[in-house]
Amino acid sequence: MDVVLSDGSGFFLQYPKAQPRLRPLPQHQAPRAPAIGAMPGFLIHGAIPTPEEPSMYFSPERNQWFTERLFAHVRAGTTDQAAGMMEYDLSMYADPNIARQERERIFRRLPMMTLLSSQLPEAGDFVTVRLNETNVLVTRQPDGSVMAFVNACRHRGATVVTQESGKRRLFSCPYHGWSYAPDGKLKAISFRETFGQLDAPRDLVRLPVEERHGFIWIVEDPAGSIDIAAHLGPGMDRLLADYHLEQFFCYRTHELEFPQNWKVMLEGVLDGYHVSFVHGDTIKPYFYLNMMVIDDFGHHHVTGTPRRTIDTILDQPPGSKPLDDYAVFGNLVSPNTTFVLHPHHIEHWTLYQDTKDPGRCRVQLRILTRTRGHDERGEAIMAKNWRIAEAAIVNEDVPVGNSIQSSAGHPFGSPVLLGLNEVGNQVFHRAWRHYMGV
Repeated sequence: MDVVLSDGSGFFLQYPKAQPRLRPLPQHQAPRAPAIGAMPGFLIHGAIPTPEEPSMYFSPERNQWFTERLFAHVRAGTTDQAAGMMEYDLSMYADPNIARQERERIFRRLPMMTLLSSQLPEAGDFVTVRLNETNVLVTRQPDGSVMAFVNACRHRGATVVTQESGKRRLFSCPYHGWSYAPDGKLKAISFRETFGQLDAPRDLVRLPVEERHGFIWIVEDPAGSIDIAAHLGPGMDRLLADYHLEQFFCYRTHELEFPQNWKVMLEGVLDGYHVSFVHGDTIKPYFYLNMMVIDDFGHHHVTGTPRRTIDTILDQPPGSKPLDDYAVFGNLVSPNTTFVLHPHHIEHWTLYQDTKDPGRCRVQLRILTRTRGHDERGEAIMAKNWRIAEAAIVNEDVPVGNSIQSSAGHPFGSPVLLGLNEVGNQVFHRAWRHYMGV
């Protein structure tokens, strides 16, 4: 299989003539009882009990909301559904014109959930990252703010910083020694008396950046703008605040490359319908199948899928137990991030294009934990979790995704279809269409 995997602490439209056939995407629907005392965005039935211990992720209100919905589905054997099916054309995975417009309308314009705040804990710290097309230098300033720059010298374009992370007072280009401060200002030119006078500032190119909800978000286009609260909307913004991601650390980073379009890979992580058939030995035994609750925020969402262990609390008042051990929760932060909440850690997936080949993608998987270091037992738990993820994703999901990419090159394979029960994937396609102006 064509896979590249490495570990590290750093980070590593003009449509075709036959335009993809797209049908309007309706909002999702699910059985709802009359609400009593509901907070905005929630439907809460009766008084909200205080859990015996707090949820690792959710407020009591959201914990109860999810519990009520999951209990109802487990008892009835049902799932949240969209109001209609959705057709799309497989050319969206293979057409180079669509890929080019994605670069222009999505990856250059929209904020990327780039790195954890905890990766830059002190003034003077830096991290280098790669966005979709651009190598970026991110620095922590003396006042605690962050700044982001194109990691290319303004003299001849050489990469200024090749180290993944560290602490520096000055960044010197290895080619001719031009030096920059952490705020991107050009501080020194080697042999300046013979180089000549500059007719314009040659500071590092600055990128729009914002720190919010424990993450540093960056827009790739220097002429762009950034407003994370507006990008997320009030529902997703409130949810990310509840997670307290500023308390998490990057335990491990994996950089992967796969021979499939970035959307194919992202959709596979979002999809819960396939578990029965693709993950028979790894994931299937632990979960209720084809069962999901969704809170749809328009272009983003959070979903909950019940574990089999939820049976042990079905006779207890909804909300009296935190759901951390009884369900798994997936989050879509459009355009290109999804993360999965587990009892001991978070799997954080970011997907980028291969800018030369729409049939390939670059994947960044980060494992986030609440502690920077782990004892022997903690290390054993994290190693086991990674082995399960590797077996399920790399060995099971990826071959199916590769086959979808192969079909995307066929002239007669479209249209394809998302069903009523594939509501999370429908939300992603809705967001993609909005960003692309389709």
